[in-house]
This record gives sequence, C-alpha cells and structure tokens, in this order.
Amino acid sequence: MAQYCSNAIQLNFNPDIPSGTKVSLNPTPMPLMHHGFNLPVEISTASVYRKEPNPEPLATITIIAHFDTGASKTSIDVNLASHLKIIPVGMTPIATAGGVFDYPNYTIDLNFPNTNLMPFKNLEVGSCNLRFDIPNNDLKNFSNFGLLIGRDIMARWNIVWNGPTSTILISD
Repeated sequence: MAQYCSNAIQLNFNPDIPSGTKVSLNPTPMPLMHHGFNLPVEISTASVYRKEPNPEPLATITIIAHFDTGASKTSIDVNLASHLKIIPVGMTPIATAGGVFDYPNYTIDLNFPNTNLMPFKNLEVGSCNLRFDIPNNDLKNFSNFGLLIGRDIMARWNIVWNGPTSTILISD
C-alpha cells in the first residue's frame, strides 16, 4: 500500500514532552480543496522501444501528476512528450472545454517513486496541451502538471480519499 500525504506534518517539541502526553491535531481539508490530489511520477521511454535491434535511448523525468476523475484516459502534455522525444503511436480526438481536438497517443513507462505501487510498462496514454513548464528538478516549485492520471489507471487501484485530513491511501 502506498500512502501519500499532500502536506506532511512533522512535530518537534523542545523540550521533549513526557511519555504518555496526549497531542491533538486538527488536520484541514484545505490542501485537497485548493490543489486536488497530486503525485510525483516518473515517465520514461516505453520498454518496448528500448529493445534491439534499434533501441531508442532512455529518456526519463520525474514530475508532478494530477488525478483527474473527469479524464477517461491518462494524458501527457504534448510539449513534455516532445521534450522526451517520445514517438507518437496514433491520434485521438480529445474533448476539452475549448472543443474537440485531435492529439497524439504515446506509449510510456510510468513509475511511482517512493511508493510500493506497481509500475505501468508500455502504457498507452493520450495527450493534451497542459501548458507544462519543464522543471529544473525542483518538484516543490512546479507551475503545472505534466501528466493527468485518468480513470484508466484509477480503476486499477483501491483509493481512499480522506478529505478532512488531506490524505490519500492507494493500493494496487
């Protein structure tokens, strides 16, 4: 089981409190209300393309993904896919708030760092324009999401979303 807390709490007491002292915390739903659920992911060139006789070079990046319950299919930002030199494998019409547009599909490997969640190998994903800014290896100061996790992945997991504590428990 993987646990992801959208805002970690660390308590330090100085001086140390006596053993048996009860501490009460009042967690808040504000992080989930303001930002939704976001998870670090590692996107890589699909395993199928890294095999002989003409292997593609490994391209990988760790970014922030956003859970999108309104998306039927997981989608990568088109500029991020281009940055990673991922090969398009077809086109799909994508319905957005601005209308229906044709976007390429890609095949990627998807890992979930610092969790026990099983990675997805050779996962076909859609794409869309998320206006993603390539990070400088600083996931704390991201300006947008590079991947939307859709219901195709969420349907494979048991997800417990505890709004009042802003915590999510995921098991596959």
